Amino acid sequence: MDTGSIVSELRQTFESGKTRPIAYRKEQLRNLWHLVVVRPFKLKHTKAVYSPILRYYPKDNRDRFAEAIFKDVGKPPVQVEAFEVLTVANDIVHMLQNLDDWLKDESVETLPSFENWSPIIRKRPKGVVLILGTWNYPLTLTLLPFSGLIAAGNAGILRPSEFAPHTGDLIAELFPNYLDPSSFRCVLGGREAAESLLKHPYGHILFTGGLTVGKEVMKAAAQNITPVTLELGGRNAAIVSNKANVRMAAKRILWAKAAAAGQTCFAPNVAIVHDAVYDEFLDALKDYYAEFYKGKPKHAAVGNIVNANEFSRARSLFTSTKGKVLLGGTLDEKTRFIEPTIVTDVNEDDAILQSEMFGPILPILRATDIIHAQALVRSIAPESLGLYIFTEDMEEANSVVNTLPNGSACINDLMGQVAPPSMPFGGFGKSGFGSYRGKASIDTFSHKQSIVSVPTVPEFEQMLEWRYPYADQAKTVEYIRANMLAPLPPQ
Repeated sequence: MDTGSIVSELRQTFESGKTRPIAYRKEQLRNLWHLVVVRPFKLKHTKAVYSPILRYYPKDNRDRFAEAIFKDVGKPPVQVEAFEVLTVANDIVHMLQNLDDWLKDESVETLPSFENWSPIIRKRPKGVVLILGTWNYPLTLTLLPFSGLIAAGNAGILRPSEFAPHTGDLIAELFPNYLDPSSFRCVLGGREAAESLLKHPYGHILFTGGLTVGKEVMKAAAQNITPVTLELGGRNAAIVSNKANVRMAAKRILWAKAAAAGQTCFAPNVAIVHDAVYDEFLDALKDYYAEFYKGKPKHAAVGNIVNANEFSRARSLFTSTKGKVLLGGTLDEKTRFIEPTIVTDVNEDDAILQSEMFGPILPILRATDIIHAQALVRSIAPESLGLYIFTEDMEEANSVVNTLPNGSACINDLMGQVAPPSMPFGGFGKSGFGSYRGKASIDTFSHKQSIVSVPTVPEFEQMLEWRYPYADQAKTVEYIRANMLAPLPPQ
């Protein structure tokens, strides 16, 4: 595979201006929507810049994606429909509805002396953009950022994760049948493919994955002075206050921890529960565990760990804990299935808390009060991608959210902060930097170009006489001090 030729071809397309017209961007976004949702023969074409040649398939693409994602990670069909297909499709619709407004030139509030310079900010596409996807949400975490680079007017390359091969193969098969191959390409392959792609300069690179590989991506990008967005996950904490609706907290935390077999970057890595409601919280977990799984969790309702290495890593963390198993605890190496598992009596320095679990195993800690809970978060969940606080006291909730470093936060639920299409998706500190989704994608994949238009009428030129070298220095300084220093606003 000659990645250099691919990048060169896409750069030529971008430099030709083909991807910049808003009508072209919208057409490609609509085609991407169809790629995710429907059978090709259902497409209704209008006269467009690019008309893909489409083949007939016996199933809707959403069903094909459900099958592929199940083969890759065992994700139940409801989770595929809601958190993969629906999320991508609805985000594209939201983008189409708002794209004209998001791309408008922005006026700039400035000092009165510069208002007649007509200062604006114009959003210009960056060029060829590289998206390095991940496996746990192999549709959402690849096509959401890809829709953003299209909307911003770029050409782009998508490299799906090799750890979700069935989904990657399907995306690669469908890409040239829906998207203009002169502007958008899908490149398959593992580490060697990624390393080959990273040798080239881009307008932007977006990587989703772990901290170790994220550092390597950043190092490679630095060789070409390429801007980067990193989405890296983290050890997210869920705090349950003594002012919480405790049963609701237990229900929602159990759901979020087990969704996609715990392989969600926004899932809770630990629950920190106030002493006063600790026993009530555990009792509620038992009740909902029985209700969710009818007494015994099954593979079809949970999913499996993506591969043997990830299973071994999760098992190693689990077997190293000194805590007690309250619920679950069964691990099947052959099927890579881990029961949703609750571990209690865990101390702050327990081995299970030293890294992100990325599996359906939830340790629970006690906190003496909300201050102690926050101290525990700082210690075991620093700079997390998501922070969760359960409390009916909004003053307490906002105090926690505003105090602890985090990429995003949700009050009285988990992962809800990424549900609305308008919300930026991104980390903070070691959980990553930069964001995308909705308008944030336009901001990330566009260069914000500052533009002024300076008047040329004689009256305005006379106001600029002070700057030319023939002006008297003393008089110029006096003029600047008298006319150009803006006064401090009143206190």
